[in-house]
Amino acid sequence: MLDAGRPLGRLFYFVLLAAAMAYAQSPATTTVSDTVYRADGTPASGILLISWPAFTTAAGQAVAAGTKSVTLGSQGALSVALVPNVGATPAGTFYTVVYHLDTVKTEYWVVPTSSPATVAAVRTTPGEGGTAAPLATRQYVDSSVASSSIF
Repeated sequence: MLDAGRPLGRLFYFVLLAAAMAYAQSPATTTVSDTVYRADGTPASGILLISWPAFTTAAGQAVAAGTKSVTLGSQGALSVALVPNVGATPAGTFYTVVYHLDTVKTEYWVVPTSSPATVAAVRTTPGEGGTAAPLATRQYVDSSVASSSIF
């Protein structure tokens, strides 16, 4: 005997499974792809240590805090996929990138949604450009200290 409820049950199961898979999709990533050079024009070699705080993407997806180590390829080739943090919450969220080449250098990245992006396109200075929280200006600090009763 054929059970008429079974095909409907299977359809419900597949719809539920498809909805769960759509909900659990990973956030889209942007590839930062470029060639890293030394000041003398030769391709760099070394490791980039990338870290980020927990944030929520502009699309509302939660990203846990984390770190990633990227080794530069031959001839200074860099390619790393990162979740875009443009428009992220909290405001001012950026990636901290520490270059371990012949010397150690730190810079900050704001990754757009369009891929691929170059290193020059993602570099930022905290407190500038409206993408990072503004730092205190010298004028603000001087006026705060002058009006303080501590000194």
